[in-house]
Amino acid sequence: MSTTRAERDTRVHQVVFRWTDQHLLGGRGIGPVGTSLPEQRDLARWSDLLDNGDLVGPMHPDRPAVGLLRPRSRSGLAVIVRADAVPTSSRGSHQVHALVGAADVLTARLALGLRDWTGWLPPEDGPLPDPQLEALDAAALEAACARPGSADPGEVAALLRHVLHHPDYHFHFAGAASDPYALGHALASLLDVSLMVEGDVQAVTAQPRIAVTVEKTHLRIPPSHWYRKSPASRAPLEEWAEDIAYLVERELAAPRTTPRSPRELLRSLSDLHYQKEGLYWALSHALQGNAKVRRYLTQEDGLHWARQEFAALTPDELEKLCRAWGGWPNAPGQLTEELRGRVAALSLDWQDDPALDSLRDAGRQVFRPAPGASTEERREQLRPVVERIHHLWRDRHRRFLTDCEVLLWHAHQLAHLSSDEVHSLLKVLEVPAADLVVIAHHYTGDAGAREFRRGVLEALQQAPTTLQDRPKTREELRGSDFLLDTLAEVTPERRRALFARLLELGYGPSQEVRDDLQTSEKLGRDLVSVSGHRVFPSLLPVAARHLHTAARLGVWRELRSALTSRETTPLLDGALAYLVDQLIGAQNLDFFREALRLLVDLRRADALPLRELQQKLRKHDYFQEKLHGFGGKDRYGAVGREIILAFADLMWLASGEVPPLDHSRPLPEKKVQELERAERYRDPAYFRLALIRVSRTASARTPASERLWSDFPPEVVESFRDRPELLRLIGEPPRNRDDHARIWEVGPRSSQRSTGAKGEPPSRVLSYRRGAAEVDRDSDYDKELFEDEEPAAAASLRPLGTGGTGSADAAFTDDAWDPEDEPLWEQGAKLRTAEDTASADDEREDEPTPFWKRVTGRWKRRKTEDTAEADPQYSDWRPWLATLAVLAIIAAVAALILYFSARLLDSPANGGPTPDRPGAATPTQSHAPSPSPSTEETSR
Repeated sequence: MSTTRAERDTRVHQVVFRWTDQHLLGGRGIGPVGTSLPEQRDLARWSDLLDNGDLVGPMHPDRPAVGLLRPRSRSGLAVIVRADAVPTSSRGSHQVHALVGAADVLTARLALGLRDWTGWLPPEDGPLPDPQLEALDAAALEAACARPGSADPGEVAALLRHVLHHPDYHFHFAGAASDPYALGHALASLLDVSLMVEGDVQAVTAQPRIAVTVEKTHLRIPPSHWYRKSPASRAPLEEWAEDIAYLVERELAAPRTTPRSPRELLRSLSDLHYQKEGLYWALSHALQGNAKVRRYLTQEDGLHWARQEFAALTPDELEKLCRAWGGWPNAPGQLTEELRGRVAALSLDWQDDPALDSLRDAGRQVFRPAPGASTEERREQLRPVVERIHHLWRDRHRRFLTDCEVLLWHAHQLAHLSSDEVHSLLKVLEVPAADLVVIAHHYTGDAGAREFRRGVLEALQQAPTTLQDRPKTREELRGSDFLLDTLAEVTPERRRALFARLLELGYGPSQEVRDDLQTSEKLGRDLVSVSGHRVFPSLLPVAARHLHTAARLGVWRELRSALTSRETTPLLDGALAYLVDQLIGAQNLDFFREALRLLVDLRRADALPLRELQQKLRKHDYFQEKLHGFGGKDRYGAVGREIILAFADLMWLASGEVPPLDHSRPLPEKKVQELERAERYRDPAYFRLALIRVSRTASARTPASERLWSDFPPEVVESFRDRPELLRLIGEPPRNRDDHARIWEVGPRSSQRSTGAKGEPPSRVLSYRRGAAEVDRDSDYDKELFEDEEPAAAASLRPLGTGGTGSADAAFTDDAWDPEDEPLWEQGAKLRTAEDTASADDEREDEPTPFWKRVTGRWKRRKTEDTAEADPQYSDWRPWLATLAVLAIIAAVAALILYFSARLLDSPANGGPTPDRPGAATPTQSHAPSPSPSTEETSR
């Protein structure tokens, strides 16, 4: 095997030499009979170096020769040799089994440790059944290595002193009482030399530095090259005898020293007394300023020894070293690193042992960040803590969360972790969000844990959102009041960002929560439970972004009395549009009333855009069709009263007035009139009754309410008196039946003039006593009433609450309508004569009926009804008498006009006679004459 090939090949190859008639190189005698070398030329080179197996021979047939040889001509290569005598051979032949490889892999200690290895072939003559052997792994050989026995420390120390006194000599040790293989293994554990036990090497180019035999015999090497010594010989280096004895005893007790050359070991003898005293003694003296100890600990040997000895330091010794470590400013970094690792290993544990508190407190000295240290240096400084925590965290499955908290807190205390470093540590450990919430809440309020809390909050900010972790995180958030106490310590912007992240971790992304009404309501209830916290109002805008509109309104209803309107404003974004949609889509009266109550509450709190609200209510005709559709068989029963209350609330909202809580004030007259013109359905009279309710107070009637009552015939009013629940809702009607009848005959239009509302257009009110003939037809709604070519009385007097559709045109036809089903006031309106009906039809074809015609018509009807029973002939004279009365009135008016005109013409201003009063002055041109009544145009 060539040198270059050996450098590339890290495996250990085998070569077996035996006596045979035909070996692998083609000869007879001792030669290679088996190998793992890949090429023939490599086998030839090694056969030449090992003299075809004759290089080593056993000194005794019962004891194999075992050792390590290093050929001088092949630097960097070594061979482990085992030579056994063949017991069945008549020629006295022997078998050599060689392991060849790199010198840094094959050592004398490994060779002696493999004495009892099971891989050695039994000694025999002849060829092998299979000459191709397997290459071996160096690690497998190290694992199979075992100490061959125990040697006497005194004999080992004596022989070692000889070698160290003459490091360049070859020694033959014989006559020792110890087992030669154990003695050779002890020497090989201390010295890195070639060594042969119970073997005789014939070639000088491969001779070992030390040969060990039981008997004092002569070797084939010339005596001038060997110094024969025995343990009984006087050993040199008496001044180092104690230190060498300590070194040997320690090595035999627990092998941990790397074998070194004799010269290197000799140079380290001066430091053996430091090792004898121990690491704590050496470090203590170094920290006190001992220059020799410092010099030793800075050398490679001292560092190597110190790293091995750190594990033996007790917690008390570590504590003292940490407190005094500042006395050695230029301490080697390797020693400081080892000290940190040992402190971290002892002080960081699952058990919260108070005895280790002092060690952690002292350990802070060696983990304190150095001024001006780079990020990489700080990371290297924290590496022992991070590795220790990570090692323990993998075994946390059977631990309580409290143990995890304590472990992280101790790491923070020990290493002076900043918030960024705490965040990095938690990120490496992959701590769940729920555990982070518990940790942050547990250390809230501790002034010394501020950086630790900040690091935990940063970890929460970047914690991954997982669906399976949300229930536990949500539970911990509720238990910790959403960490509001912790968030109170950060800036407002940071607080809002963290709160939004907490909601995402516990409930999900904002859009997902808004789309899920159930989750949104659950979040709303949880937020209400912490609404009393001082920082909660500032977080309401963030919470509102995660809530469905219905959930936001629920939160507003709970918090309206505790928070100001400005603080609750974010909860009402889009509330009006949502509630109007709820009114439109309500499937029953209960849902409608619930949404309406919320609108009323919002209006009382002045939390609604008033103009937009009024526009929406007018656009939907105050939901008259919707509410009339909710009516039942008992029109004015419990359902009807709820409908009336709903209309009353809508009227207050549409008027822009704040609905009173105790019904202590009425709606203004002008707004009552506006609402009166918006009425679309007369039967049942929900809208009109609601209008009566809002036009009066709980304890007193108003002119407006009296006027509204006048639209109902007496029979209907009397029927309402039989419903005390209804009257408690809308108030008592007028007590005087005669006065009510008189007002009812005159009608609401004449009463409107008494209010002083001059110049207003005629009120387009659906009359509850006249037929459709007297309803103005100049409005769009009036046109809808008369768009079908059916009798006017039938079209205007049909009830809208029956038929199931809520629409007059769709619910009834001429065939289905029965006059007996009409309300009483509708039947009373039909008492007019045929002439009245014809006259009404004539009036309907013109523009609005003149006032005088309406007055005369009413007078004729009243007069006819009073006298028809007394004089049956009166019905024939009734038209003539009415005409004469009208002509008489006209003549009287004309006479008055002529009289006053004549007086005006005779006045001095028009050239008449001058008055005889002496003091009378002639009017000047600057005073314009008064206009004549005859030339003045009036609205009539």
